[in-house]
Amino acid sequence: MPNLTPSAILSAVHDRLVSTIASRFANATCANQNDGVRVEVPCDGIVYRAHARMAPSGRVSVQVPSTDGFELSVSWTDRVFTPPRAPLFDDSCLVETNDVPLASAWLDGEARGALLASRYICGTPEQLRITVPLLRDGTWQHEVRSDLVLAYREDIELVPERVADMLAASLALATRPVRWARRFSPIAKALGGVAATRVEIGGKPLLRVRRGATDVTVRLLRRLGPADRGRLRTVVNAHRVGGGETLTLIAEELPRSAWPPANDVGPSTLRIDDHARALLDAAHPATTIVRRHDVEITFDGALADCERLGAAIELAAYWAANRSHVGPYR
Repeated sequence: MPNLTPSAILSAVHDRLVSTIASRFANATCANQNDGVRVEVPCDGIVYRAHARMAPSGRVSVQVPSTDGFELSVSWTDRVFTPPRAPLFDDSCLVETNDVPLASAWLDGEARGALLASRYICGTPEQLRITVPLLRDGTWQHEVRSDLVLAYREDIELVPERVADMLAASLALATRPVRWARRFSPIAKALGGVAATRVEIGGKPLLRVRRGATDVTVRLLRRLGPADRGRLRTVVNAHRVGGGETLTLIAEELPRSAWPPANDVGPSTLRIDDHARALLDAAHPATTIVRRHDVEITFDGALADCERLGAAIELAAYWAANRSHVGPYR
């Protein structure tokens, strides 16, 4: 029997992984490379780029759109932990994050189900036993960070099927922005706008709406500036025509830590007329900032209220154009 070099052995191992992934994901494209297996998997009309390996340590990574510094870690323990997890989530699951509301939103039912399914492996059935026992495997951990979904273990993974299990769980986490964006489709339709196919935290707009000659965007983001520690927000923004007076409004109940950076000093304070006041009352935003070149209205958290978003969009367009915009959503 010929002596095989370590690289040849590793290549053979990943050849098995290529075969396993190709069998598990019918539409996947796989390629064995020096550092593991490169995978492209279409899900919900989007192709996800992934990387998987069995050695020197088990690891799966899937690229996701912008997460704006969001971090989430899921590991398996034997102790009870409290939220951010759903009440039906496994009580031996430890969740660590730098954004509790966003972690709760990201771990929806499909993501939680996939994570739990990836934890269990089939044991060897006992003699005369009809069912196969399921055994808990706590060696793999899961993360969302640096615009990647990761699954990893500290040592080698000997079973290629387990890596395929982790790829399935990672894809369930990676496709959460697509499922989340679907929630905003009826809102975009009601407001006469266009919704994105997936949510990007701090990236491309979630909604685009046109009011007269003004384009208004709605984004989800965590950080308003480089020094911001991060807090999930919904931001309505419009470019302002011609400059003019400035304004800063902050809701009384908003914590000081969530206040936006100070507005630039303008020539004078923008007057709040009756039309703007009615829209402000309907939207009830956390902050409203009118700068010389744009209007920015923020809500604390991820807002999916059509009426409040609609009022904020109307107000942003009204102040951005420096004139009244009358009429229903068009």
